[in-house]
Amino acid sequence: MAAALRNPGNARRARNGSDCLVLSRAFVKGTFFAGRAGVLLILCCGFSSLGRVAAVPAASSSNEVHIPRGRAILVDGVKSPAEWDDASMTQFAVAPGWNVRVFAKHDALNLYFDFEGVTHAGGRLFPEILLDPHGTQSAAWQKGQWWLHVSNNLCEGNGAPNVYESKGKSRCARRKAGWDGNNPPDDHTALIEVKISFAKLGVAYTPGMKIGLAFDVTDASGKADQKTYYWPAGAKIDSPKTWGIAVVE
Repeated sequence: MAAALRNPGNARRARNGSDCLVLSRAFVKGTFFAGRAGVLLILCCGFSSLGRVAAVPAASSSNEVHIPRGRAILVDGVKSPAEWDDASMTQFAVAPGWNVRVFAKHDALNLYFDFEGVTHAGGRLFPEILLDPHGTQSAAWQKGQWWLHVSNNLCEGNGAPNVYESKGKSRCARRKAGWDGNNPPDDHTALIEVKISFAKLGVAYTPGMKIGLAFDVTDASGKADQKTYYWPAGAKIDSPKTWGIAVVE
């Protein structure tokens, strides 16, 4: 866990994305004679979440994630059955008993992310995605590296983070070209879905491509004690070389 001095306040645990019960199977064999019958009993749960059982989170100490190819999603903040079963999952800690989970996949045209666990005990954190599409791993920000923020509006920076306004005017809006995210505090915002086109990032998808990537969640207080938590743990918002690597399968 990496945090700047920020105060997330009280928060409420998100219920979406809870782990499925362990699959269990019982087989009872019998032979068909007079008065005897064979019985087969199969007990299982969570058929709609089988893919989630396979989504093992990246180790907290790892700085590499794999983004598999999957189905397109609807960016509405609602987890439809099987919508994220074909995604990978990364998890990082905010506080004891509070983990944020990020599901990721692509369809060769867009990257898709799903942030879960952004609410906890009455409070909320807002997701940000840091992208280095060309894998430059520079010490400081350069053009072509993106900061994408989802709160009441969508905010973005090309070559710089925290671009909320410029010359006294807001640079944030409900919609942005080339990417989308469902905005809190609208309905269904216990989870945040994000769609980002490869075209927005200025790259074309090729199997196995590697891009620089980091996730963070912030209380977006705008104060000196604003808190932010990162994956990977050693990531710094002002240094792309500290970010992780995503292998886009």
